[in-house]
Amino acid sequence: MPKGVQVVRLRLLERIRNASKFPNYIETNTGEALADSLQKHLALILNTHQGSSASAPDFGMPDFVNLSEQSDLDSLRELSKILTQVISKYEPRLKNSLVIYSESNLETGVLEFSLTGYVEINEEKRNLFFSANINPDGKIDVRK
Repeated sequence: MPKGVQVVRLRLLERIRNASKFPNYIETNTGEALADSLQKHLALILNTHQGSSASAPDFGMPDFVNLSEQSDLDSLRELSKILTQVISKYEPRLKNSLVIYSESNLETGVLEFSLTGYVEINEEKRNLFFSANINPDGKIDVRK
């Protein structure tokens, strides 16, 4: 591998897809491909309902019905905690992940969260920041 080239680990299916399109494909760049991969995988994790995967029954997000019994602030804290736990378990490339409630858009009903963590590329820590917006229909958008 040439000096100064950073190798990033994409998910297996991404590597296979890229290899079939580009036979001489090498996973390299400054981390943008890794951030894109993380963004896609976080969206997949957060938009999957627990119980949808036979091989990992707790993969994805649990039902939020019980949160409605708590105060709004307690519910938002609990939701932040749940998001952090799910991401920590199923996205090991993102280290020290933390999700914090940011704000609500009362007009649209969207809940906004900030998601932070770091990745290691060639033994160097790189901080990453994402936003996660929960829409009124339950869909979660993840953005860099």
